[in-house]
Amino acid sequence: MRGHDYPFDWPAPQVLIVAPPVVSRTDNAEFKEMFAGGDEASTRLAPLYAALADEVGCGFFDAGSVAQTIPLDGVHLDVENTRNIGKALTPVVRVMLEL
Repeated sequence: MRGHDYPFDWPAPQVLIVAPPVVSRTDNAEFKEMFAGGDEASTRLAPLYAALADEVGCGFFDAGSVAQTIPLDGVHLDVENTRNIGKALTPVVRVMLEL
């Protein structure tokens, strides 16, 4: 995005890296096996994404600060948690877009 030749001398858009919520444990046998260890491993994502964002000069938001995955499979979000992320991102994006 930063290297693209934008028309009218427009600047490249700002980039926002969003870390996903951590994987939660599930009692579903299939998903439990599929995502084994994901709960622990996913706790490292937000700090790594934050460091990357800082390194490359991007915005950063940790979706796990406002949402959590559903216990059905441990990785997806329900409507409420999706809405929470949208509401929390609104002010961040407004600042980034200077709205």
